[in-house]
Amino acid sequence: MRAPWEKPWHVEEVDPVVLERLAQAHVPHPKALAMGVDIISDPHAENDEGYNWTVLSRARNVTDVVPGSTVVMGSSIGNYLAKVVAWDFEVSEEDPIVVLDLLPVTPKSFAEALARAGSSAA
Repeated sequence: MRAPWEKPWHVEEVDPVVLERLAQAHVPHPKALAMGVDIISDPHAENDEGYNWTVLSRARNVTDVVPGSTVVMGSSIGNYLAKVVAWDFEVSEEDPIVVLDLLPVTPKSFAEALARAGSSAA
């Protein structure tokens, strides 16, 4: 378990007004669109706490990558499942860092497990 955040710019819940402002200004990242993923990130990019990170401008849709959501993260290496832990506004109010906790499974392996169990992802 990781220590709780003590940084005021690191938010685990985004104010709806801020979310709406960023969503309206957002242009979907072309690579995220082409790959059919929620956000683009290098799976080897880690912050000091061991979380993966990227920036919000690499998202396909801002409202899909809010803290608490599960996303498909894409890279040149492959696609991964991740949980969005927080947004970090320390560097930029317009393009916050998206902090991700990578899950140790791929979307394909998750879909296969659901199929074996007779369940769907929906």
